[in-house]
Formats: sequence, C-alpha cells, structure tokens
Amino acid sequence: MSKSLSIFSKRCERLIGIAIAKEIDAFALVPGANFTYLTGVELHLMERPTIFVVCKDGSKLAIMPSLEEQKWSQAMPDVETYYWKDSEGSDAAFAWLADQCGSIILGVEGLRMRMTEYALLVSHWRNEQVINADAALAELRILKDKNEVLALSRAITISETALLETLEATRVGQTELQVKSRLQKAMLSHGAEGFAFDPIVLTGSAAANPHGTSGGGSIVPGACLLIDFGASYGGMHADITRTFFCQYASDEHQQIYNVVRLANEAGRDAVRVGMPVGSIDDAATSVLENSSYADLILHKTGHGLGHDIHEAPQIMRENNIPIAQGMVFTVEPGLYKSGEFGVRIEDDIHVGPDGADCLTSLNRQLQTFG
Repeated sequence: MSKSLSIFSKRCERLIGIAIAKEIDAFALVPGANFTYLTGVELHLMERPTIFVVCKDGSKLAIMPSLEEQKWSQAMPDVETYYWKDSEGSDAAFAWLADQCGSIILGVEGLRMRMTEYALLVSHWRNEQVINADAALAELRILKDKNEVLALSRAITISETALLETLEATRVGQTELQVKSRLQKAMLSHGAEGFAFDPIVLTGSAAANPHGTSGGGSIVPGACLLIDFGASYGGMHADITRTFFCQYASDEHQQIYNVVRLANEAGRDAVRVGMPVGSIDDAATSVLENSSYADLILHKTGHGLGHDIHEAPQIMRENNIPIAQGMVFTVEPGLYKSGEFGVRIEDDIHVGPDGADCLTSLNRQLQTFG
C-alpha cells in the first residue's frame, strides 16, 4: 500500500471509530473538505449528485457521475461504486445505495449537504434515519497531524511575505481592489497554490463591516486599511488579518487598536491544554468588554482552521470542549465603529504540549504606511 493510500485508509478507520462511538451506521458525504480528506479526490459540488458512504462495518460505497469514473476508479478502486449517466438521472443510483445499505441510520453533513441530495436520500430512508452528523464529523479533522501543520505553516509564510511586500507598495489614492490584486499576485509569486478565500481589503468606513467586499474605495491619510486574507498550500488554508493606518492614526483610533491588540494577546495567552475552548473567547472578549468600546463588539474570538476556512472548534464562550494538543484555530478579536472604521488582529494558533504555538509572526503593534 502506498504512503498516500495508507494515510486515507487510516483516516477512514478513524471515521469508522467515530461511527461506532456515536452509534451511527454510516456517514454519507458530499464533495468538500471531509470528502477530500478521506479520499484524496477533489470534486466540485455541482449539479450532479455525488455521495461517498463509509459504513461502520468498514464497507465503502459511492454514487458517482459517469464523467468522473476515470478519476474516481483510479483513486478509489476498492470502493463499490454506481456510475450514473446524465441521460439516466441519479434516482436509480440512490435506489441501489439503499438496497446495498438496508434500513440504517445515515449521518450527513448538515452544513454542507444540499436539499437535492437530502431529498434523494429520504426518498429511500425515513426522515429520522437521515440525521445531521456535523457534531460527530467535527471530531474527524479537529486534531492536525505533523504534515498538516507543516503545510499550514508554509501557507502562512507565503501569506505573510506577500502582505509585507504588498504593504510596502501601498500608497494614498490606491483603491481596495488595487491592493487586493497586488496581494493576490504576490501570494502566487511566492508559491501559493490558491487562495483560502477571496481576500478582504477594506479602508475607512468600509472596514466597519467585518466581512465587507473590496471595491473602489480609495485610501486617504488617517484611514485604516484592514486586510483579511490567506494563501492555500497542500490543502491547508491560512487565515490572517492585520489592520494598518495610512500615514497616521488619530488618538481614538490608536486607543481602539491597542484594546484589540491586548484582547488578541489575552486570547493567545489563554490557550492551555485541558481548559475549555470557551476560555479563550472569554479571555479575549473580556478585554473588549472592560474597555470603553464594548458596544463595538460584533463577533466571537475565532474558529477552527485547516482544510476548511471555518471548522471545529468554534472559539466562543459556550464551547466547553477541552483544548487539545493538535488543534488549530484563529484568535481574531475586533472592534468596529459603524460609519468610521474597524480593527481586527487575527493570528493562527496551533496547540502544542505547552499551550499556544502561534504560527503567525507578523507584527501586532500599530503600523502606518504610505
């Protein structure tokens, strides 16, 4: 067995262990991070229903559009697969799957599976037999191995190098889209295999929207420039945010920036193996709440990071699962003054035996440019 096949087999074995522990007979997965994590096959979630099923008895089944037969059969030769043609439709394939599986409990990806696949499944299983298994599936990828951390570290290095190069060339009068374009080119030139997501580059009042869309807004003196971005490498995704100021920052902007910086530091310092994940959010958010700017809080402190940009664990007070060695997540407190500006400082954290191993190294002190 090749090394790559061995990795995917071990991952499937781990999923089978989760199925047994959670008393779920099988997991039915659609193209996405879990699908690729278990098979090494990257497929787009398009108009043709595609399902990979892993049963707790170790058997594996798939429903696959016929145009993917060559790719799938080469990568997964031991998976019993029904290849369906466009001219036939996929109904017969789902009937075949039901016949193969029998009356079992199917766990699906509640945040990923579309109504199309769900409706086809429940046409052969009772509604209560097709359950949302997101909580169980979160255990599959929540701990990263050495190779995943190395790939993520490479994605982060590429991202940081690109950001510094981009900032050096950023000037008054340039638009958000110009900065974004330069950043993307820099990431690719330094070895990125793609982008973790469409970079968010916002200046001035646009930065008060945490997930705003970059546009034609021009940078002016005294304005903030919030950049949330990340390179992809080896299937892993960086997610970094820094906020800069053009030429100078007002006294109030400096004060708000420093509150966010201290919240970021408190969040990173709170990472302790065995403590609840929510304690990280509590530490960071408490700094924001105890400042003069508590009314500017809009979101939790962070989220898991890896093959997906947002995955388990969610860094929020209500999350009581214990922090474990191997977890990777963001710490990204922010404050946003509507109509004026926003500040977010985001780092990527790997949990080592002694706590936070911060994978990002960019300066967190207030910086100006231009």
